[in-house]
Amino acid sequence: MSTFISILGLVAILGWVLYRFGPTLCRVAGIAYWWAGWCCGSQGGYGYMAFLLVLGTALWVVGTRWYARRRGYWPSRISARLLDRHAHV
Repeated sequence: MSTFISILGLVAILGWVLYRFGPTLCRVAGIAYWWAGWCCGSQGGYGYMAFLLVLGTALWVVGTRWYARRRGYWPSRISARLLDRHAHV
């Protein structure tokens, strides 16, 4: 029974963290994947680089749109300029 309660508590904490910091975590993870892609590309891993750049861009866009929907405004001017045509807040 204590294992079940521990798992339930862990899920509740992770859910709260994702609810509270989800947009920021997505955007930071996207930027981290861009850096990882750059590192792979500089060492000759162009397939990994392409995959990581696409994944990083997708995460950044999801985090930015999530932030804009939650707050009602874009987090930065570059985000508003790049994404305003595609998704109206």
